[in-house]
Amino acid sequence: MEKLKRTAVYIRVSSEEQAERGDSIRDQTERCTAYINSHKDMILQDTYIDDGISGQKLDREDFNRLIKNVRNGEVDLIIFTKLDRWFRSLRHYLNTQAVLERANVGWLAVDQPYFDTSTPYGRAFVAQSMTWAELEAQNGGIRVRDVFKTKVAHGEVITGKVPRGYKIDGKRLVLSEEAPAIFDTIDYFCKTQSLGKTLRYLKNTHGIIMTLNNLRESVLRNEKLVGRYRGNHDYCPRLITDEMWNQVQGILDSNSNIRTSQRYPYIFSGLLVCEQCGHKMTSCHINVKSRKANGKEYRYRYPAYECKQYRAHHCTNGRQVREIRIEEYLLEHIEEELNAYCADFNTQQKAAIDQSGKRKAIEKKLERLKDLYINEVIELDEYKKDRFSLEEQLAAIPQIPEVKSERPDISKLLSSDFKLVYENMSNEEKRRFWRSIIREIRVPGKDRSCQGYSIVFL
Repeated sequence: MEKLKRTAVYIRVSSEEQAERGDSIRDQTERCTAYINSHKDMILQDTYIDDGISGQKLDREDFNRLIKNVRNGEVDLIIFTKLDRWFRSLRHYLNTQAVLERANVGWLAVDQPYFDTSTPYGRAFVAQSMTWAELEAQNGGIRVRDVFKTKVAHGEVITGKVPRGYKIDGKRLVLSEEAPAIFDTIDYFCKTQSLGKTLRYLKNTHGIIMTLNNLRESVLRNEKLVGRYRGNHDYCPRLITDEMWNQVQGILDSNSNIRTSQRYPYIFSGLLVCEQCGHKMTSCHINVKSRKANGKEYRYRYPAYECKQYRAHHCTNGRQVREIRIEEYLLEHIEEELNAYCADFNTQQKAAIDQSGKRKAIEKKLERLKDLYINEVIELDEYKKDRFSLEEQLAAIPQIPEVKSERPDISKLLSSDFKLVYENMSNEEKRRFWRSIIREIRVPGKDRSCQGYSIVFL
């Protein structure tokens, strides 16, 4: 009796093809099953289905299961309806074909019997067909991306996934009834700078439960909160201001540099930067031994910071800085530094306004000159000569970036006796305080005194 061929049926659909071409799972299954039933030398080994997956992807769950069974010697033949159900990438096809040939497993497309891999000409024909199938798939992907790009440019949604605080209304995102609760939660995060506390606040106050990662990535990192998406700055109504958005991102970026497992709440975690190599400085302890007059020996551990790159031999800064020394320096010099920062800010703002006024005056002259030429008041030669002169004047004015508005909390800080309040703060409150006004503190490597810190304010 002739041995039956253990025949595996492979089916793949994507939502687009299923809707437009009718290549549904049921349709492919019925055609392949009918083919096996019409051949007495075949028996169904198993049916492998990848639903909603592109043919250009090699990482398909049931496809991987099929290849595993091929390697284990459980399959003699693989059938599918058409070649593009099998692959749309020539490279993936050739790599898989090598696996099938080593296992002595053949394949065929029941709707395309002219494909034959038993001859050199047949294999060349299949490879050429795969090239055109890959081209078609890539062009399809480009068409989809273009459609999505157009939709985003017109403020239309391209997915049913909606950020918290929004809902879909007429193909567009609008603020939902949940928006005030999300805004209140974001404001609470800005005050506490703690994801864990914010999660509990969200649950206890507004009855909304979500994971820490969902809060961080889907809410706090979602730029739709300020109305932006994929380059469209007016994609949807904003939920928070740009200032609040920047504050949230700064807190999240700083939190990523803090070790959550540490026992001691370091005050300056995420703020210190090694001036030698530019890397963040990490927390450590300085161990000190002290022998008293009675002969007893005591050991002390002082919280400190060091450049981790030094231990890896990537930096020459082996300095360990005690936390108390940094704190003392800041309390002594912070008012002086802030006054200098505000003075520099006012100077930059005035310069930016002055230069902006000059540029706008010349731009208006260029517009009037253009109108004179269009209305035939002046000739082309005169227009070109005057335009060249005005453009030279415009190019001579330096471009000074626009300066943001002064932070109100800095003004309040300078007018208050904050040092008295600071003395009664916990380490966690001190950490939040410094990070509310400072972006980074650059620590020099050569000078071991507590002078020379470079403070960069927010």
